[in-house]
Amino acid sequence: MIAHVDADSFFASVLVRQNPSLKGKPILALGMGGGCVIAASYEAKAKGVKTGMRVKDALLLVPDALRLPSDFRETGLASAQIESVLREMFPVIEQMSIDEWFVDLRALAGGVPPSTSLEAFGRGVRSDVLRRTGLSVSVGLAPSKLLAKMASEYRKPGGVTVIAPTPLPPPPRGEGERGGEGNNLQIHAFLLDRPAAAIPGIGPRRLAHCESNGWHTAWDVAQAPAEELRKLFGRPGVEMQRELLGERVFDVREDTEPQQSISRARSFPAEGRRDVLWAHMLRHLEYTVLKMRRMRQAARGLSAWLRDASFAYKSTHCPLPRPLETEETLQPFLRRCFTELYEPRGRYTQAGMALWKLVPGGKRQFSLFEDPKNVLREEKLQGSLDDLHERFGRNAITRGSAVHVKSATKRNLGLPIYE
Repeated sequence: MIAHVDADSFFASVLVRQNPSLKGKPILALGMGGGCVIAASYEAKAKGVKTGMRVKDALLLVPDALRLPSDFRETGLASAQIESVLREMFPVIEQMSIDEWFVDLRALAGGVPPSTSLEAFGRGVRSDVLRRTGLSVSVGLAPSKLLAKMASEYRKPGGVTVIAPTPLPPPPRGEGERGGEGNNLQIHAFLLDRPAAAIPGIGPRRLAHCESNGWHTAWDVAQAPAEELRKLFGRPGVEMQRELLGERVFDVREDTEPQQSISRARSFPAEGRRDVLWAHMLRHLEYTVLKMRRMRQAARGLSAWLRDASFAYKSTHCPLPRPLETEETLQPFLRRCFTELYEPRGRYTQAGMALWKLVPGGKRQFSLFEDPKNVLREEKLQGSLDDLHERFGRNAITRGSAVHVKSATKRNLGLPIYE
């Protein structure tokens, strides 16, 4: 059996934990730039607000909602706290995102708890996380990762759902139980009660294919001809079907591979000024380089993108001549990418960049065309910046060209700058 632990309305819940007076109020936790809802409290969700919705659309549904910037440092801390609690319970854990984890119950001392005790076990996990972190999670337990993830979504917030490992034939349409007894469900009953759209990986395009084939429920997809699924969705479609039927196709795996890329993006109201957009790019460069150097890595490639007012993306990619790990050496390549993307008459709502093909850093070889004194100076400057960022925070110092980007935190007022 596999458990999926999913934090409830994570970014909004973290804000409530910071300020308990917000409890019970409709909250919109905003992303960078403030134009998009990245989480909403359940008071706001009850009125139709969804993750990813534009703020102006959310306010049409909940005019009195509180719009608050997400605290990414605090959410990172909260995520680490939840994971710390889970690691005390489970030997094998796989983090899927900042607010969700898979755990393998087979690795528990004594093995998987008896089926009659699984619900109580899940409630114990939920209660321990809530008691020790102040944050609510939902828990799904099932024989496969896909079913476990669907189960954790079934009774949010704070729900525990167990999917029995043995699939049974479906009852006649309109007959028989659909919800199972208590919070323990048979696979067929659970899938009959979920629409095809509830299956992770079934987006709008795949959903259209499902509807055209008459597959309206998750059980319909589970019972669809495998060859038809392969034609429509390829091998992932067949693997999805096997997992829906309770077969463990994908194991819970610890992430031991080094990170391959680092990216950052920020959304904002439509903006056309070149200096402001370039300032966003420089701030992203500061962030990604600092994070990369903390991992003692260097980049072999750089990408940048802009999103216009119609939400269409334009991106460009730049392989680097050698591993680079300082802002000074990466900035010319970022400027080249930005120049290629920017159109003077354009209006943009997001700017982003990524460093990729990361390799171990710190080993520097000079090329024939470099002045070693300049290279060492750049490295010394970057080292000084790293030290200031570590001691006083990432926003303690920034480039003069980046001061167009206004921070949401008070401590960024009157930043020292460097050229």
